[in-house]
Amino acid sequence: MRSKKLLASILCVGLTISMLAGCGNKKDNSNPEPAATEAAADAGKENTNGGKSTGYTGEPAEIHYAYWQDSLAPYLEECKTKFESQNPNITIVLEPTTWTEYWTKLETAATGGSVADVFQMNGPNINKYAEAGIVLSLADYITSSGLDLNNYPAAMKDLYNVDGMQYGIPIDYDTIGLWYNKELFDAAGVSYPTDSWTWDDLKAAAKKLTNTEKNIYGISAGYSDQGGFYNTVFAAGGYILNEDKTACGFDQDATKQGIQCWIDLMKAGYSPSQASLSENADYIQFMSGKVAMLFAGDWFAANFADPKADFADKCDVALLPTINGKRASVIHGKANCISASSKNPDAAWAWVNYLAGTEANEILGKSGAAIPAYTGYSDLFFKHYPQYNMGIFSQEAKECAYTYPASKGFTQWADVVWNELMPVYSLEASLDDACANITSQMNGILEAQQ
Repeated sequence: MRSKKLLASILCVGLTISMLAGCGNKKDNSNPEPAATEAAADAGKENTNGGKSTGYTGEPAEIHYAYWQDSLAPYLEECKTKFESQNPNITIVLEPTTWTEYWTKLETAATGGSVADVFQMNGPNINKYAEAGIVLSLADYITSSGLDLNNYPAAMKDLYNVDGMQYGIPIDYDTIGLWYNKELFDAAGVSYPTDSWTWDDLKAAAKKLTNTEKNIYGISAGYSDQGGFYNTVFAAGGYILNEDKTACGFDQDATKQGIQCWIDLMKAGYSPSQASLSENADYIQFMSGKVAMLFAGDWFAANFADPKADFADKCDVALLPTINGKRASVIHGKANCISASSKNPDAAWAWVNYLAGTEANEILGKSGAAIPAYTGYSDLFFKHYPQYNMGIFSQEAKECAYTYPASKGFTQWADVVWNELMPVYSLEASLDDACANITSQMNGILEAQQ
């Protein structure tokens, strides 16, 4: 077991950015792996096919489950009730924490050796928690239980695979769509976005939709990674991290192209300035009728459809446009992990495996809290927003999803990217210079993590 001092040094490196990934971020094996016991081997064999009893036959156990999203509470309460009725030897203790407190509390618990048996994880943090030996490799449990990871988007499965070991089972996912204000399109006589739109089509529409006299802009083109240039970098053929995460791709022409397309929109005046978007968030300006198009995730549907906003019928969403014939959408989402220090890992796995199955995913979809990660249940979530073309989000997850870029040292290099690119989006610095600076600093961070 690594020392508490080492755990602290790994975990305390800049939580701020990684906390935000997946919820709108800055714009956006030192532990032995316990063999799966016979009880665990039986756990969940039926669950992934029909949501039946996980089959846990071990000693009575109390499993603590830490999570951050309040909207998941009704779903988890129902899952707890059903799971406990099927597994009378296991009691689930739900431990909700607000988003702003979750990572600080988790870090404190991890360094103190009191982390919950099962807890939620996001992409930016999985590498450092795996490196610190805090999360348990699930390889043996997955194999013994027969859990089929092909039931989840491949990019989501890969997000929680570190050095070839699976440390998390996806809970939900999100991708990015092109939201548009139908009223502004109609007023400008511009046809709505279609599946065949290219970046040139988007740029042409942004030009027609921009009316500076009325303070209306065609698109929000300010700094955003998950909801912005990550998507266009991948579509242009570039990358943020190479395959083995030892170097960045900011020195690649295709990566620069994927960022430059946003800078061009800013230079042309088709977007509010970076200063304006820093003062008033892009989705606020979109909902107020000042911005006609917005790259944003499926989670924004709840904001747009809120009856109090009087905006539900004014917008819709389309697939992201292609660049050089290629479409790309960054995928992210939460996963369930098991603490390497759990005294009841078999019982913890029974709970994780239940949440990974059909019954729990059906409950999640019907709750409307998030898109279930289990393929085939996303439509249950989309039915909560029948006025929108929500199917594009699952289509992108299947056809053009790219894993959210994350690695050891994420918080450090994400700060570098932010600091170097913000002046570029403010039209105060050169993209080439910024990318050269990012490459030098980011590669140094990645090298130090090897």
